[in-house]
Amino acid sequence: METATGTTSRWFKVRVIDAANWPTSERFKATLTSPPGMNFDLIVYQGEIEVNAPDCFASGVRGQGTPESFMTVWDDTGGSEDGTWFILEVRHVDGIACGEDAEWTLLVKGNVDG
Repeated sequence: METATGTTSRWFKVRVIDAANWPTSERFKATLTSPPGMNFDLIVYQGEIEVNAPDCFASGVRGQGTPESFMTVWDDTGGSEDGTWFILEVRHVDGIACGEDAEWTLLVKGNVDG
């Protein structure tokens, strides 16, 4: 689990590693909480499974709900590395605020429930 904060639009590159290497499901979840009076969107670009690089041409998927979140699950093929890359975009949409109260929070979890 990793956490990042910020006050402006930002990009992140995240690799979810297949640590178990047995047939089970791999999981990834990202949650973005916008500060009061501001709106930031979470857009996730998922790479190809078993490819050791992000997919720069992937279609972005917007987070849903409040706070905005994105979750995906994929099958572990067992015996081979089937982790994947995600590119995360935190995009400013609306609102003006400053200082510590204007920070968004991005929480990223890989291979954990919830």
